[in-house]
Amino acid sequence: MTEGIRVELAVACDSHCPVAAASRDVDGEITDVSRAVVDGHRVDEYRVGRDARDPVGTPVFETREAVVYRTTQPCGTGCPCEVIEAQGCPVAGVRGVDGRLVVAFYAPGRATVRRVVDALSESFDVSLRRLVAGDGAAGRAGDATVVDRGRLTDRQREVVETAHRMGYFEYPRGATAEAVASALGVSPSAFAETLRAAERALLDECLPGASGHGDPVRAADSRP
Repeated sequence: MTEGIRVELAVACDSHCPVAAASRDVDGEITDVSRAVVDGHRVDEYRVGRDARDPVGTPVFETREAVVYRTTQPCGTGCPCEVIEAQGCPVAGVRGVDGRLVVAFYAPGRATVRRVVDALSESFDVSLRRLVAGDGAAGRAGDATVVDRGRLTDRQREVVETAHRMGYFEYPRGATAEAVASALGVSPSAFAETLRAAERALLDECLPGASGHGDPVRAADSRP
């Protein structure tokens, strides 16, 4: 049986994706999203509450509680979904959270995940939210990823732990980058640089087969 990996990434792309842009002005998440390609254009529809502050798109359906908005833009603009699908991975689900697009897709192995992340990172700030390995062969279900904290420097661990404690990784965020940087006594740019280095180190640990570091680890850091 094929094992495969279900991947969930958060991509900062509010200038490229109308769903991500709309999520900046919505309390909670935008979870009800439909996508289609029509005559060379990408059509997105999403449902939000009537109290959304500045919806993006044209309203196409309305109830007392919610409104469905539709947006249309040409294909080939380099949106995150197009980047992922160009690597051979159809997007399985999207939602908008706090100005980010949270995208789920299935990959046959770690090398594909690495390729997708690298392609997205050329244009966007990308965070790896979840990897879930398929059960595959009998007797291998539910193995947890082993992450070597030694891959992080003391400063990187401090940055990650502080950001986690303050709710920076929550959706919506419990703290801004500026707030975490202030708590650490560094500039926002220094915080972002250190956090990116730490995320890359942890990604290398979770996906060692693609980078050549460490022993192969079956990536499944959490179950749905």
